[in-house]
Amino acid sequence: MKHLILLFCLLPVFGKAQSTLSLAECVALLAKNNLIYQQSNLEAEAAQAQLRQTKSQILPQIAFGVTQTVNVGRNIDQYTNEYIDQVYGNNSLGVNFQMPVFQGFKVQNQIRQGVLLKESADQNRTAVLNAQTVLLMVGYVNVLATKALYESWTEQVVSSETQVDRLTKQVNAGTVGVNLLYEVKAQLANDKFSQVTALNNYRTARLALFQRMNITPDDKVEFEPLAPRDSTMTAVNALDIYEDAQKSFPEIRSAELYRQSFAYQVKSIKALNYPSLGLQGGFGALYATTNKNLDYFNQLNATRNGSLQLNLNIPIMGRWLTKPRVELAKVQERQAQNTLDVTNQVLRQAIELAVLNLQAMADRQASAEGQVESLTAAFAVIESKMNAGIANSYEYSLAKANLAKAQGNAIQAKYDFLMQQRLLQYYRQGNWTGVF
Repeated sequence: MKHLILLFCLLPVFGKAQSTLSLAECVALLAKNNLIYQQSNLEAEAAQAQLRQTKSQILPQIAFGVTQTVNVGRNIDQYTNEYIDQVYGNNSLGVNFQMPVFQGFKVQNQIRQGVLLKESADQNRTAVLNAQTVLLMVGYVNVLATKALYESWTEQVVSSETQVDRLTKQVNAGTVGVNLLYEVKAQLANDKFSQVTALNNYRTARLALFQRMNITPDDKVEFEPLAPRDSTMTAVNALDIYEDAQKSFPEIRSAELYRQSFAYQVKSIKALNYPSLGLQGGFGALYATTNKNLDYFNQLNATRNGSLQLNLNIPIMGRWLTKPRVELAKVQERQAQNTLDVTNQVLRQAIELAVLNLQAMADRQASAEGQVESLTAAFAVIESKMNAGIANSYEYSLAKANLAKAQGNAIQAKYDFLMQQRLLQYYRQGNWTGVF
């Protein structure tokens, strides 16, 4: 059913052969194609199958058997119990069953353990998807940022080309020296090199994003810009966010459920030290060719018989076998507890870093925007002097390089802040609702 729902969600994506993908649509493609997430799906299905297998152990086993035998030589007649020396055949039919009555609650504890392991696998599946979604979101924002940087350098190239055209006309008119033209052409070459580098970074980021979604790269596909969020900063406490995240984040729940499962594993092992009671029975009939007086069905009717057995097994020295297994299970439980502690530590540190980075990136973006505003004004003055012939090429190149660097910083700061806003929102609410 979940696959059908996902398919219906994706139909609009493919049905209209769209050339633009949003972040939410990329996440849907990730859930459909990402092999790491698919591996976690298989692990969850395996845990479900293992649970069904464990539950089947409490059901009775019933079997129907048919045996056809040909006897040669000296044998005992099935009817007279006398020795005979001839070739004869016999056919037997039977139904047998057996079922456990009491096993020290071994299977019941195994079932409880299986339920916890299944729930742990389900939570881990969600945790894996969340982790892959975070990486996808980082890649998505990187595509937008590298594209903006490429467009910025393209504008720088256009600006330098305009300046070269103007100086070429002035050189032809004899109003400026050719050396100034060569210096501005050198600046144009630098801008084109930076433009090519930015284009390569953009293409690399796109390829990484397509690979994350495990789909074929398509140059015709564009990615939808992220809408800016409210830049109003409210004080957030990392400890409060972490305490809420402990209750809702699937990786914490998965590790906790996995740790709890070992308590039932210990109980199921200790159950081997208790007496066990089993019930079994059978019903059968026989046909033999040595009996010429009765036909097949009359012989079956005449030889029908049944039995019912109640078996009691009392272990005498079983603890020598179970004690090492119990010790191993307890060590594994402590390992699971350590895994849970590490998971909590990683989550807490990630939240602390996200809270710190959000304010730092907000300040960085504001500073970068102010820097761009100041350097834009400064470059406008230098460019006016350059056009008037009262500024040298060094002043022009330096002002242009400083402005380009500031614009690049502002673009990177903008997208880092957009990314950090969404990441912290995910940590605060524990799900992706409204994040995309």
